[in-house]
Amino acid sequence: MEENLTLLYQRFLNNDCTDEELSLLFHLFETADEDILKRLIEDELSTIEAELPANAQETERLNAVRLRVKTQIGRGRISSRTLIYSLSAAAAIIVALTFTFLFWQRPGKEQAVQKEQVAAVIKPGGFQATLTLANGKKIVLNRSVKGFIASLGHTTVSVSPSNGVSYTSVGKSIANSSNTLATGRGEQSPYPLILADGSKVWLNAASSITFPSQFTGNDRVVTVKGEVYFEVAHNVSRPFKILSGKQEITVLGTHFNVKAYDDENCINTTLLQGSVKVKDLSSGASNLLVPGQQSRFNKTNGELAVAKANLEEVIAWKNGFFMFNDQKITSVMKSMSRWYDVDIEYQNFSDGNEKFGGTFSRSSNLGDILSSLQSLGNARFKIINRKIIVCN
Repeated sequence: MEENLTLLYQRFLNNDCTDEELSLLFHLFETADEDILKRLIEDELSTIEAELPANAQETERLNAVRLRVKTQIGRGRISSRTLIYSLSAAAAIIVALTFTFLFWQRPGKEQAVQKEQVAAVIKPGGFQATLTLANGKKIVLNRSVKGFIASLGHTTVSVSPSNGVSYTSVGKSIANSSNTLATGRGEQSPYPLILADGSKVWLNAASSITFPSQFTGNDRVVTVKGEVYFEVAHNVSRPFKILSGKQEITVLGTHFNVKAYDDENCINTTLLQGSVKVKDLSSGASNLLVPGQQSRFNKTNGELAVAKANLEEVIAWKNGFFMFNDQKITSVMKSMSRWYDVDIEYQNFSDGNEKFGGTFSRSSNLGDILSSLQSLGNARFKIINRKIIVCN
């Protein structure tokens, strides 16, 4: 395995991998021994360092490796959109491993001191969600729960480790059968929720979806808060509608991500496959998205704008990563707060416009991520119990 990994990794760096070899490489990176990966990355970083000025920053070396990853993913001869998404997620593993190696395997004095300042161990969130049934019963779901868990009239609710939590109906559901699946801070849905029509839903931290046991009428309607990823079952005669505040999303069958947290000013809808229509319910203004686009609905002024999206960054959470691409520290810390269940406080902080970038595993301890961010800019962090203090 090590010989194959070394050969493929070198072909990757030389931009010579075929599509099949590239897919195999990313699979090997997911399963290979960590010491082998570190050695491969160390050899490549040594080559990159030799080509850079002596005073080059760590971030320059990281960006050099990241560029090679993105170059491989973005090559025009990989035509399948599904393959690109899959490889993008796997490539994040390479970037994350490289990032970890850069900052923690060879730290200088300054980084060591900075890491000590935020050395408190705050573990990452876990895979758990709470299902509230139409009859008010609450069921805590995690990866150990399986089999039949409840019945609602002619609808049964069950959990399969491979397929997730599903609703199966053999007749009419009970009246007003509204159900809610919700995650708290520090939680992510342990498996997909499979709605009665076969649509699949994943929840990020501090998120929820309210849905019926069965869909009746001409539309399939759900309500969401927080960040939710959808794979909607195609049904041309019954549009699928998602309500979030003053925004409505209408789809027939597609893959997309909705980010609609109460503490953020915009609702972002990002399309991966298919098509969706995003509508402002107050003004009636709407936009039709095509794959690769993101709509941004401003909750304050009602403006609805569309722009090209970084799909890899948008769905990183679902694939087990944080991915920040020139994000303000306030945005970064909101993500930290939700996943690690911590409060954020700013003290004597004057660099709110400073931008940060990086890829981190969501299984990392919070202190390690904060130390990495501290190495990249002017922000400094202190951990007091479950509060993060941000200062200069």
